[in-house]
Amino acid sequence: MKKIKFHSIYYRFILFILAFAILVINMIMADKNGIIQFYNFNIKLWKLNYIFIGIFIAITLIFSFVGWKFYVCKEGIYLRKIDLLIPWEDIDAVSHVWINEWSRRPHGCQYLYNRKSLVIYRKDNKPICIYNISLLALYIMKILKPSIKTNIIVATFATIFNIALNFGILYSVFSREIEFIKIELFLSYIIVYIIKMTLVPLVMVKYENIKHGNYLFHDNAYNKNSSKVIQL
Repeated sequence: MKKIKFHSIYYRFILFILAFAILVINMIMADKNGIIQFYNFNIKLWKLNYIFIGIFIAITLIFSFVGWKFYVCKEGIYLRKIDLLIPWEDIDAVSHVWINEWSRRPHGCQYLYNRKSLVIYRKDNKPICIYNISLLALYIMKILKPSIKTNIIVATFATIFNIALNFGILYSVFSREIEFIKIELFLSYIIVYIIKMTLVPLVMVKYENIKHGNYLFHDNAYNKNSSKVIQL
């Protein structure tokens, strides 16, 4: 029985925060040869950028092999956390949806995060939602079980939009020929990210609830994990 395992992609959120910090530093400093001083440690901006690239690659490689959450095989989907194999015959549909998480940290710190989630709609049981999963899982399931119902078109467009936006930021930081990032470009990224964090997840969840029933709900400041699903 060949097993294709899938891991959490939460590490990508950490990488986004680091990339955003690097973007801000590059925007503030007009000279790529400028020196950043941290206590008694000095480093040139261009060196910092390449260190970030190294960290980016290292984190991606490490978390691509550590801590798998489920695997897919010809028999069905196995969920590691609850030790459950769901046969394909028991699955009505599978969707890839962005569900917002509102997280509170110590000292009053709060943040909003788009959880890329895989939702397994079962025929006679409550749906199961697996958070922080790549869209690739949906494609693998479609290959192994072509007859299964998915939202692969909607999910693909959303993912392309997300990748294009992230690539735009990385390109602006590392491949640009201009000497600094203009404030207009920076504000444009902020506006598009607000759309990504709010409008796209709202539309995706609304579409799923119309199609399969009111199971999925976003977090807010007062209500967490309100989706009527088994959450993994």
